[in-house]
Amino acid sequence: MTEFYLVRHGQTEINQKGAFNGGLVDSPLTAKGVAGAHAVGAALAGVRFTQVLSSPLPRALTTAQLILAANQFSTHTPLQAVWGLNEMRLGQWDGHTIKHVAAQEALDLYFHRPLEFDADYAAQYQIEPYEAVARRAVPVFETAALAHPTGQILVVGHGLLFQILLTVLSGQPLGRLRTTPMLKNTTVTKLTTANGKHFSVAFRDRQPDASLLEQA
Repeated sequence: MTEFYLVRHGQTEINQKGAFNGGLVDSPLTAKGVAGAHAVGAALAGVRFTQVLSSPLPRALTTAQLILAANQFSTHTPLQAVWGLNEMRLGQWDGHTIKHVAAQEALDLYFHRPLEFDADYAAQYQIEPYEAVARRAVPVFETAALAHPTGQILVVGHGLLFQILLTVLSGQPLGRLRTTPMLKNTTVTKLTTANGKHFSVAFRDRQPDASLLEQA
């Protein structure tokens, strides 16, 4: 059984501003974001991770490094930045607030009917389609599971990325990805798989406290 611990990066300045925080922009972690990463590190300090995978964006890499700094076994754990874990690229919207975008029909589809958004608006705004994110991100998990069939793997990434992955890896249609809430910053979600093809959600969006692993 392979166990994946998914952690969305710490809060950033762009998050704090309420703007689109996609794959074409980045900003430093806020004090709250750093504290959240430290809390995750403390909660997972005793987990002997076989591998740590991160989005290459600095907000995710910084979060991963802060988590690893508290880990008892971190000197033996490789940290690998993986392009497939980059956040969905939001084109003309990246870094801007909803008010600035002012494209109500496109926003409605983006937030509620993702496959229709892919078909009708993604190209117009130079936004990476939801389906394209799934195609590049799912193989990262499949490959890691096959390489580490009994491993524990930390994955640090992004809100939309994980929303897409959790939907597809758990066997749901991609079009349903907006029916569940986005993971919060620096919470922990656990996925398991016995074969690298069928994944189950052991728990989702849990706060990193002392009882986290007891609840697993």
